[in-house]
Amino acid sequence: MCNYLVIIFMIAITTSAQADYIFKLASEYEVEDEPWQAICLDAGYFNDDAYPDFAVAYYDLSGEDRYLYTFLGNGDCTFDVFTTDMFDYPLGSITVNDFDNDGYDDLLIGEGFTDGAGSIFEGDLIHLFKGNGDCTFTELDTLHVMNVWVTSGDLNDDGNNDLVVSGIESGNSAISIKLGNGDFTFQDTESYEILASFFQTVQILGDMNLDGNVDIGVLCLDGRIQFLYGNGDGTFQPPVKVVNYFPCGPNYCFLDSGDFDEDSIPDFVATCGDIVADYDVVFLWCGAGYGRSDSLTGLGQWVEVEDFNLDGHLDVAISTYIGSIVYPGYGNGSFSHHADSLLFLKTEYCTYGMISEDFDLDGDFDLIIIEHYPYIPAYIRCYQNTTINLGVGEHESGSISGLILEVSPNPFSTSISVSASGFSSNPSYLQIFDLSGRLVTEIEPAFSGSEAVYQWNGRSETGSELPDGIYSARLSSDESSKGVMLLKLE
Repeated sequence: MCNYLVIIFMIAITTSAQADYIFKLASEYEVEDEPWQAICLDAGYFNDDAYPDFAVAYYDLSGEDRYLYTFLGNGDCTFDVFTTDMFDYPLGSITVNDFDNDGYDDLLIGEGFTDGAGSIFEGDLIHLFKGNGDCTFTELDTLHVMNVWVTSGDLNDDGNNDLVVSGIESGNSAISIKLGNGDFTFQDTESYEILASFFQTVQILGDMNLDGNVDIGVLCLDGRIQFLYGNGDGTFQPPVKVVNYFPCGPNYCFLDSGDFDEDSIPDFVATCGDIVADYDVVFLWCGAGYGRSDSLTGLGQWVEVEDFNLDGHLDVAISTYIGSIVYPGYGNGSFSHHADSLLFLKTEYCTYGMISEDFDLDGDFDLIIIEHYPYIPAYIRCYQNTTINLGVGEHESGSISGLILEVSPNPFSTSISVSASGFSSNPSYLQIFDLSGRLVTEIEPAFSGSEAVYQWNGRSETGSELPDGIYSARLSSDESSKGVMLLKLE
């Protein structure tokens, strides 16, 4: 067994009692007061002011009102709202990305959806909306593909955004891949039959098997979770069962990935979609497969994984029909459930959708949550993360006697030096993580007298330039950690 010292350079919250949750209501927007049929949302950039924006598709139970709400961010967790209601087709799942490489995000809306009561409706069209750069969109065309859920990302590393679509083909559940050409046209590739009762959502999880290629995750109604491992060229290997039994439904169920036990191997969390005989579960890679690590709610739908409190450990935010909860992670695959330690807890509203972005560009992740309660209007609310505003400082977990840390310059643009002295044993590699908890590089120490010195050039392990933002650097032992944040700016 290796004995090594870890120092964590990160941000820590300086609150006294977690009853004062780090998320504060910053803005709210009334949607509709009619019973809803489908609500989906996604975030992007709809103009050139660098502030994140988002879009919401709303479809009421009567089928008469179909709205597209677009929210243009002001950089302070408030938004200018644009409403479009001239639709004669269902508004189901939506995905936001730049599909024509013009610098403005576009919007794709599939006609398939779930009605919130366990019924799944498949559509045969996906509508393509070009972003005009002013928070308005122009419908260009449609894709003829059976769909219940659609999502997007670059599957073959060619710089163009591609589509992943769940639906039915020839009576069988299937995943369809549409590779983007960068001009709002798409190529068909092989479809992949899912040998199970297919549920509505499919997620792009990132590189789950550490082969450098993007992978896909699927939740199935018969309780199986399946992965499609990518080949790197936009094609995928046949579905592989990674979890034998995970009951889900009747509402939206989602997967999201993250390294929850900090062993540099991706794990994932799955939500169960309301009122089933199971819980939302965190699954850890244990060498020969995935095992259950922690059970969260039994009611979850939408899920977001981020380091919300900037303590160096990934947290999990979940929306449920009785409210939303943010569970702080311990970094060992488990999460705090105690009411005094939760980062967010709101139970007076039903919540049906959630996304996280840094909407005020202060370095921590904020939340957009769609909330509703019987007999009152539905609201879209932005909860501002106050971690940065509350103050940051050195963070310690355990005790490293006599350790002295020096970081210079911080912020930095091209290079930063981290030195450590006063350690009791030789330190190991310095690990650099982004805010999602992804390991981006490891740095070997150089020794200068009694100091260990680490030089980081702001690049990833492969040498690619990393974007500006907050990073955490980590050195740790089994029993102790200590840290400060690293801020990269141009």
